[in-house]
Amino acid sequence: MKYVVDTNIFNWLVDRKIADTLLPGDGEFFDTHIQIDEINKTSDEERRARLFLTLASSLSGVIPTESTIIGRSRIGRSKNINDALIAEVSIVNSHTLLTADVDLASVTEEQGGVVQLFTCN
Repeated sequence: MKYVVDTNIFNWLVDRKIADTLLPGDGEFFDTHIQIDEINKTSDEERRARLFLTLASSLSGVIPTESTIIGRSRIGRSKNINDALIAEVSIVNSHTLLTADVDLASVTEEQGGVVQLFTCN
């Protein structure tokens, strides 16, 4: 199995809202530049370092976004467009999306994607 990991999963792992043992143990984990860009925007240096350590210890690789949206891909500011690009990557590549974002999960499933939604206990 292959998975695309939304940024909120890394945040929840760092915040201990979910345990890493809850992540699927049967596959490879991927991100796009979007998740990396979002982590880079974390102002707290220590938190940013913990996020990158969590990301680096779990990822199999980084895959490119499928679409280019002028003014949004790589330099974008819109969370909805970023989420759409992440969802598209998971759908086009037949990867399961791991997210804690209910709206993103819903849209991804509506478009034929597979999602594992995490909730905070």
